[in-house]
Amino acid sequence: MPRTILSLPSLESRPKAEWEARGWWGREPLWRRVRDRAAAQPEKMAVIDETGSLTYGELWEAALDGARALRGAGLRPGEIVLTQLPNWREYVIVLLASEVSGAVFSFCPIKWGARECARALDLLRPRLWVTCAEFLGEGRIEIINAALEAAAEPVEPVLVRGGAREYRAWSEVVDAAPAITEEEATANAGTGLYPLEIAVTSGTTGYPKGVVHAHDTALDTVQSTIDRQDITGDDVIHLALPVGHTFGYFYGVRCALQAGGTVLLQERWEPGRMAELARAHGVTVSLGTAAFIIDLLGAGADVRRALDDMWLFTQSGDALPGPVVERANKELPFRISRALGMTEFGHVTSTDAASPVERIFDSAGSAQAEIEIHIADEKGERLPPGREGRILVRGPAVCAGYLRPDGTIDDVVDDDGFFDTGDLGRLDEEGYLRITGRLKNLLRRGAETLPVADLEDVLSSHPNVVHSVIVGLPDARLGDLPIACVELRPGASLTMDDVREWFGGQGITRKFWPTDIHLVSDWPTGPTGKSDRRLLLAEYREAVEAM
Repeated sequence: MPRTILSLPSLESRPKAEWEARGWWGREPLWRRVRDRAAAQPEKMAVIDETGSLTYGELWEAALDGARALRGAGLRPGEIVLTQLPNWREYVIVLLASEVSGAVFSFCPIKWGARECARALDLLRPRLWVTCAEFLGEGRIEIINAALEAAAEPVEPVLVRGGAREYRAWSEVVDAAPAITEEEATANAGTGLYPLEIAVTSGTTGYPKGVVHAHDTALDTVQSTIDRQDITGDDVIHLALPVGHTFGYFYGVRCALQAGGTVLLQERWEPGRMAELARAHGVTVSLGTAAFIIDLLGAGADVRRALDDMWLFTQSGDALPGPVVERANKELPFRISRALGMTEFGHVTSTDAASPVERIFDSAGSAQAEIEIHIADEKGERLPPGREGRILVRGPAVCAGYLRPDGTIDDVVDDDGFFDTGDLGRLDEEGYLRITGRLKNLLRRGAETLPVADLEDVLSSHPNVVHSVIVGLPDARLGDLPIACVELRPGASLTMDDVREWFGGQGITRKFWPTDIHLVSDWPTGPTGKSDRRLLLAEYREAVEAM
């Protein structure tokens, strides 16, 4: 049987009345904003992808058609629609159709294979699985078939942009649905603390994790960014991050529509293609991981000139050494906002136009207006500024919890309402957060914990280095040996003697110095666009074995 989620009891312990009084909860849902924008400015562009576009008027009509299709397919309020699509405009249609019909919208990365898809289906037990038969020229029917065969419960796949002999196309589902009025289509639409979406991400155990958000939690974290960064309906937000990840979903798709602007979807990240799209559509805002900034730094002058209208780029999702950010701030035409983000809460810190420029280089920003951040020791006691500890966050953006296989939802906050990010960091006297490591990715050499973030900063400040990442090579005697993965400037070189001289000159403890170098020209990334340290370590090992 399809799973049904109609309420989120875990949110009942949050200070609802206080947050509503402060305007943080109780905002107009996204579907109403799109409806109202469609009525006021039907010809305004809402969504552009690499094959077409939708005005707000067209998007709202497509959302109503989609809601009609979901009802015709037998969907009931609270049932789940799993959407696994590339950066296509149809993703936005299904998102809004789900909201309008009272369905719970769920998404996962398009690059997942059959095993991960099957596990997502088992966790969610959706009514429909909206996906596609082909992505970037590669067929996906074998993956779909294998996932359905391995899944414990039956589910109907619906294919976007073409069907297959055995599965219906989205257009067929829409065409077969009976006509209903707009009032009937929106009768079950959600607001407030009604379940909105489930982001399905890779779990550390090999099984997916389902992060559940209500309308209020999602609306708050996006509106907080809109307000702090001064994003308006005039902005065109470029998105090359996958829509199947919260960073792209929240701060690309939802941010653009919530602000009344335009979202521009790029199917696969490539800086030259971004430049072409920017010239054609007047991009003003973009976002991405460290790899995007590194690639733009390495791109030619033509690419940079194409981005002259851009005024904001949000970098989050993984670490970027301060010297690289400083270089980007000088060489790229837009302001960079650093942010701490997670699927569980969107963004809780950022830098903005008023932030001291040094804080853009050496911090993840300061807390959003609605967010409290505590740095805690191992006993949970709050630490003073300058002390390293666990990063705990509290506020109206924190999700409702994790979906369990039995359909219950585990709360994610402690008795005081704080969520433990799993990151280590410290706050300075002005409230700016420096992320110093991650508890699950600690590197230890002997009895010493390696200051990975500091080591990456030092190495990235070398004049011959564009970017660096430190990975740990397991050693039976010492624990982890630090390996310096580096991308060099064109024509530059770097030897281990150079590294030792540089670290010695910076006064770094000898025990922390890298033990070897791995030169990187193309940074391996996972489905979300983050640099994948496991793949870097695997590449290093292969290179060593080949010597």
